[in-house]
Amino acid sequence: MKKEDNKKRIIVLVFIIILVVLFIYLNLNIKNINYGYEIQRLVEQKKKLTEEVDILKAKKSKLLNLKRVEKTVVSKLGYVYPSRDQIIKVYEDEKKDKN
Repeated sequence: MKKEDNKKRIIVLVFIIILVVLFIYLNLNIKNINYGYEIQRLVEQKKKLTEEVDILKAKKSKLLNLKRVEKTVVSKLGYVYPSRDQIIKVYEDEKKDKN
């Protein structure tokens, strides 16, 4: 009787160990798959953000183009170039001098 009970206990114990190992193995594989999907999502997000940064850099360089700024100032704001005999005085901001 004791030998049969011991055999049953060993079989049950081996079965439980196999189930635990199988559970751990499946859990790790599922985590790896999820990490793969997360990496793919982050790569796509990085690609979109890189494209957005490139677009914004292009817009910035277009807006900072001095010829465009000059054209806008002359046409829309009505500024004119000074004549040769005209004197232009430039005043510095006093607040900058104090710092």
